[in-house]
Amino acid sequence: MSATALLTFAQFEQLPDAPGKRELIEGELVEMPPPFLNHTQTAQAFLYLLAAALGRSRVYMEAGYKIGGNWVQPEVSVTRPDQPHEGGYLAGAPMLAVEILSEHKSAQAVEAKLDLYFDNGAKEVWTVSRRRVSITVYRQDEAGTRTSVRITDEYTPEWLGVAIRPAELIVP
Repeated sequence: MSATALLTFAQFEQLPDAPGKRELIEGELVEMPPPFLNHTQTAQAFLYLLAAALGRSRVYMEAGYKIGGNWVQPEVSVTRPDQPHEGGYLAGAPMLAVEILSEHKSAQAVEAKLDLYFDNGAKEVWTVSRRRVSITVYRQDEAGTRTSVRITDEYTPEWLGVAIRPAELIVP
């Protein structure tokens, strides 16, 4: 049995380019292959809807966020109005992170990212299930209590003012 060596963020930055996506969570390198077309089309649908509602300057697809010694890249994100930068990177958690589940990224794999996002200022995290054509909306209150609700029909966040309808956004 062999142990996986943990990486620092400085070591992570020095890795050679590779296809797919890489994240660094609590020192562990997480590598994912390039996404299938329906995954990308779903991400684009969320990007376009959120950008139309909030403007393009705060909505990103595959933007990286440096959170302490961690690096995450939600498929789609909305930055906070005062999102800090650190060393040329977005710093801290985005206001909203949209994570699209796939055969390479399960709800269990997103669990560590939920802690990271909410411990660092996220307002909401949405996990998107293409298989179930649903969105699970996670929120955390001031006391640190996390709640979630699975949406299959419509969700209208008051901070966004636009209806999110999974059947119109998700490409199975």
